[in-house]
Amino acid sequence: MDTIAAKKRDFAVKAKKLRREGLVTGSISGKELKESLSLTFEAKDIARLFTKNHVGSQVKISVEGDADYAVIVKSIDFDGLKHQFIDVTFQQLVADERIKASAVIELANAEKAKGFITRGIEEVEYEAYPADLVDKIIVDVSAYEVGTNLTVADLELAKNPKVHVLSQADSTVLHIAAHQKVSAAEREAEAEAAANAAADATKTAAGAAGADTAKDVNAQAK
Repeated sequence: MDTIAAKKRDFAVKAKKLRREGLVTGSISGKELKESLSLTFEAKDIARLFTKNHVGSQVKISVEGDADYAVIVKSIDFDGLKHQFIDVTFQQLVADERIKASAVIELANAEKAKGFITRGIEEVEYEAYPADLVDKIIVDVSAYEVGTNLTVADLELAKNPKVHVLSQADSTVLHIAAHQKVSAAEREAEAEAAANAAADATKTAAGAAGADTAKDVNAQAK
């Protein structure tokens, strides 16, 4: 679990000014807190944290060196145009409190897939106690045969009795289809058919243009 340092936010300073000073705002909520903690983080520390963490990840926040909070990342507000983190919200982890979380689905050994991979949903939402939280679900693609349609219900997370999955059980995670093999003769035939179709279309257009010209000439003669 990665740790990040934070300071209590001074609301006398506006968020825009904080961002100009290289800071990111954030907050921690939780049932054991009398009120949410409003914080600021160094932008460089937040950027470093999210090189390998994401929504659903568990991290530790050290507030001014006096108190540490085990939390889960609930949301990230990121400005893609400015490449700038705006705000991050966290929820405190309490041993006897079930919380909603999400786990990212990562594919392993995709280069060894037995067929063509079509992806479905890329994360699973669920509810569990802190001890049963996961932030990643690794799916070994090489283990599945052509024709496989892997759903949420097939994942190990969904089979864990301590976890209540919120995503639809029949949602597709991935499908393995056979690679389409086209012979050189078939490709040549397709190219020839396309060329013939183009030639026919050109002749038809030319014929139509000639007919229109003939009509114009006849009309002028009259």
